[in-house]
Amino acid sequence: MTTADEAATRIGGTWDLTLRPGAFPPRSGVLTLTPDGESLSVRFETPEGSSTGEGDIKGRRLSWTVAVGSNPATLRFEAEVEGDILLGHVELGVGPFKERAPVEAVRVGSGARLPFREGSAAVVETLTACGVEYVFGYTGGVSTSLERSIIAHDIKDFNARNELSAAWMSYGYNRVKRRAASAALTWCVGALHASPVVYAAKLDSTPLVLMLIESAAAWDMRDILQDATELYPALKPLSKYIKRVVDGEDLPLAVRQAVLAASTGKFGPAVLDLTQGAMYQRTTVRTEQLTLPEPPAAGETSVRRTLELIEAAERPVILAGAGIHLADATGELRRFVDATGIPVVSSGAGGRAVLPDDHPLYAGDMSGWGYFGTGTKVAEEADLWVAVGFSFSQTATLSWSLAKPDNVVHVDIEQSQLGRIFQPTLGIVADAKTFLGQLNDRLQASGAESRHRADEVRTAEIATAKDSYAETLRSFVGTDPIMPAAIGQVLSEEVPAGTIFVNDEGFPVPGMVYRESKYPSGFAAPLGFHYAALGSSLPVAIGAKLAAPDRLVVSVGGDAGFYYDCSELSVLAERNLKVVSIVLNNGGLYGGRRGREHGGPGSVPFTHWTDLPETDYTAVAQGMGVPGERVDKADELAPAIRRAIEADGPYFIEVMTAASTMHLHMAEWPDPDPKTTRKAGHADLFVDGSWPN
Repeated sequence: MTTADEAATRIGGTWDLTLRPGAFPPRSGVLTLTPDGESLSVRFETPEGSSTGEGDIKGRRLSWTVAVGSNPATLRFEAEVEGDILLGHVELGVGPFKERAPVEAVRVGSGARLPFREGSAAVVETLTACGVEYVFGYTGGVSTSLERSIIAHDIKDFNARNELSAAWMSYGYNRVKRRAASAALTWCVGALHASPVVYAAKLDSTPLVLMLIESAAAWDMRDILQDATELYPALKPLSKYIKRVVDGEDLPLAVRQAVLAASTGKFGPAVLDLTQGAMYQRTTVRTEQLTLPEPPAAGETSVRRTLELIEAAERPVILAGAGIHLADATGELRRFVDATGIPVVSSGAGGRAVLPDDHPLYAGDMSGWGYFGTGTKVAEEADLWVAVGFSFSQTATLSWSLAKPDNVVHVDIEQSQLGRIFQPTLGIVADAKTFLGQLNDRLQASGAESRHRADEVRTAEIATAKDSYAETLRSFVGTDPIMPAAIGQVLSEEVPAGTIFVNDEGFPVPGMVYRESKYPSGFAAPLGFHYAALGSSLPVAIGAKLAAPDRLVVSVGGDAGFYYDCSELSVLAERNLKVVSIVLNNGGLYGGRRGREHGGPGSVPFTHWTDLPETDYTAVAQGMGVPGERVDKADELAPAIRRAIEADGPYFIEVMTAASTMHLHMAEWPDPDPKTTRKAGHADLFVDGSWPN
């Protein structure tokens, strides 16, 4: 028998109550319970109004009926009180719809906490615990089931103008941070809009977490509006990690595993296919802080063997790939190069600027995308390659046709990369920064001086080749019409030290030179090269700016790419985000014109699908709220760049350029003393002459 005093103490008073239907957002209100023996009077107040009801008390168990808001049906509640927490269910029924939904309440002013939280709150709580700082998104459907928890918790959010741009922003942010420090969110029908970024993250080894919300799993296989059940198998081949979550209890681990997979080993994309019902379910699974594991180190035998091979070689060369940048290893690379006197050749666009361009031992990039024209020559004359974070891609090796020495040490964080195309002399699974640090520590401990430091002949050859190349570059400056190769050189002079550049399709800014005075630690581009997606420049630049707010960020793209990402100019204006956007207007998709050369004799006219209508891109930018100007003459370029740098907010520059490709394609330049038959690149139809040979 429950006395009136016991019931008043245990049950009476006001409670913050939440109803959690499985297919709709939670409903909250204030519940006032007034016991009288075994009888109960109830008052329930919601934003829609208040209502009253009656019920019964049986020990700690309660039951009552009450109308809620505008719902025409009277709802029946059953609950149990334990201290200052009330847990139970409510019978919901409107027409054919019936559900037994969870109910929870906390006594007002008690400070009590529920032993669980809903799925959407668990997602955001876990993202925060895993070091995710931003969520980039584009809203739609019931993605609000997660958005409301993002807003309610201490995590920053940023809206794009479409799903593709939101994912590119997250890509750029994470590339600068070198971990999954942000995530992207979209409603299910927008997920495939973002799929190119998922694929780019896989090919370019970029940390990415994409969350998509789909309808409740209860509707699977029923031809629901905007059915998303096929998104999981569609995105699975593109993902490093992917999970479809239908149970809220799985959310803390799914989010944790996604961030971990994206941020460790060979970076890549993790996709979370989250069902709407899981967002509203309750979970008691605890969230833990995520500490990323230490990256792998090489064994002592491998370190010793590498140094022995280097000392035995007559002309060793370090091949430095994008893995140097991703591992933040440029400092250790420079320390090793300065100690040993071994030249460095980088892997085209991906490994560009692992050292400052004017470092005496930086020989340039390898193959047809190379700068300074001597990288390929130095690589082919070597009798040992020490390749670190270097994937031996098609672009770096001229379709695997460059002359390869007998001895190759290949170091990569991903075991499957070693021996994938050819058998190295020594394959080492290790993080680039950790491995180079091990080499440096061993050299320092030994006190021995490398004999390669005395090779002044190679250093002089590199200097001569770079001087010749620099003279060629300078010949483009100041001429009209403006050549793309002149733009980077003007930028090199005008921008402050440490400026971040994002170039469309991942190519280096045409003519850009990263000098010691401004880039002593080299330059890591926020956009990878392998996938080379048109129109990614501006949203990636936005993500990079948010990740590095104290650095100037410059987006350099072509007019064809501008059609993809111009909507993000309005984001710059809305947020007053200091990004300089430069569009090179040559009146067409000239990369596409180059491709016409490979279509067969006379099969496709060069202008087919590549000519663009005359458009005033500056007016477009100004119409979206970004100030800007058009540059027609070479002598106008530097003053325009200075005005952009001095502007308080975003700035747009449209540069009218000569009819040529935006990037500086070195395949057209004389190949220095080729030792093999060169191949045509990705338009070549045959593997003859490719490694292994």
